[in-house]
Amino acid sequence: MKQKIIICGAGRVGISITEHLSNEGFDITVIDSNVDAIQKATELYDVQGVLGLASHPNVLEDAGINDADMIIAVTQSDEINIAACHIAKSIFSTPTMIIRIRSKAYLEPRYVEYLLKDVKVNRIISPEDEVASAIVNQWRTPGAFDVAEFARSSVTMLGVSCKNDCPILDTPLRNLIDLFPDLSVTVMAIIRGTILIVPRGGDDIILSGDRVYLACPTMQIDRTLKAFGHAEITAEKVTISGAGAIGIRVAEEIHKISPETNLTILELDKDKARHAAETLEYATIISGDSLDPEIIKEARLGQGETYIAATNNDEVNILSSLLAKRSGASHTVALINLPVFIPLFNSLDLEGVVSPPNLTSSSILQEVRSGQIEHVHSIIEEFGEIISFEALKSSSIVGKKLKDIKLPKDVSLGAIVKEDQSILSPRGVTIIEAGDIVVMFVPVKSMKKVEELLSVNLDFF
Repeated sequence: MKQKIIICGAGRVGISITEHLSNEGFDITVIDSNVDAIQKATELYDVQGVLGLASHPNVLEDAGINDADMIIAVTQSDEINIAACHIAKSIFSTPTMIIRIRSKAYLEPRYVEYLLKDVKVNRIISPEDEVASAIVNQWRTPGAFDVAEFARSSVTMLGVSCKNDCPILDTPLRNLIDLFPDLSVTVMAIIRGTILIVPRGGDDIILSGDRVYLACPTMQIDRTLKAFGHAEITAEKVTISGAGAIGIRVAEEIHKISPETNLTILELDKDKARHAAETLEYATIISGDSLDPEIIKEARLGQGETYIAATNNDEVNILSSLLAKRSGASHTVALINLPVFIPLFNSLDLEGVVSPPNLTSSSILQEVRSGQIEHVHSIIEEFGEIISFEALKSSSIVGKKLKDIKLPKDVSLGAIVKEDQSILSPRGVTIIEAGDIVVMFVPVKSMKKVEELLSVNLDFF
């Protein structure tokens, strides 16, 4: 029987989750108060739509809350999300609830405790915190356009752009071991233009312009980046465009990690600029348009600096990143909400991209997945996901050599972490043992098959 999930909110995050879960065969109903949003969801995907406020019990009933397995509340209103979950649990006894909270006020410990203990929410998602964390990770890892940690932070996924100076261009991937015998690096996916290449057999090569997703031990990040032609260092001067919730949180986190880092904030809105000046006494605040060359000049961007475009406007973030590059910034990170803009970055020679919908969707998908899924990270090109999971004693993959496990052909393994914390690059003769944490790339269309391989055999109990 299909798992029944109600998604409250058909905005960017809600639609992203709807796309993923409907493709995997879940029974999905979407609630939204906007008729156009409901129409879009039902026309694009095999889902039911209900028009109305998710905080109204009758609307939840119309959506089938009586026999729903899960409610995912991701509307733009924290209050509606909280009310929907409270009603779902207290009146309809919905088993699992995931809620998105945007306001920092609701994320204070006492309110989080209320949501977890009294409302009995299973997972709280804070987009601003997750986006800020992703941006800071890219500032700390300037040679990568995407960064995510797996296997209790022992393994890191790096998205790396390979340019003309990449030392391993035109080299079969099987030769990486010979070239770098002291590195445990596995290429999981190659994005060539609009084409996904999943390496098989070691004969694939990397070409200039490729975007590569690889797994490496976290302790080997710097050496791995150098092997792929990136020797950038973390910037000691950072300019942030946008003093909204995300921009403020990024500045606070960078200052916490590195108090000596020189921080400059650009903000067009005078009230926000004033608030930033009051909140971030250690930062320089410039009130003005980040698309104004004179404002960029005033920010004194130079070689070795990082520019972070964190406004709520994709076009502004792209264009201001280009201006920052032209003015001398070595590294840029931009928030991009619309997937259509992401391919532009490679062609424009821009580096880091952070997609808020992708990040929020990844956190929610992690909760939805069956088995012992530790972490889910949707790659920004939306070809698939990097996941990590613990191999259960009852799983059909335990005790088998990798070459004997019938994984879909478009799935690639990145790393295997043993209980003694040793990290292995997957080989055909490697045996999966109970307790191993496995990191792999999975295209969306193959997720259901992978979940079946990872699931617990009920006979075991």
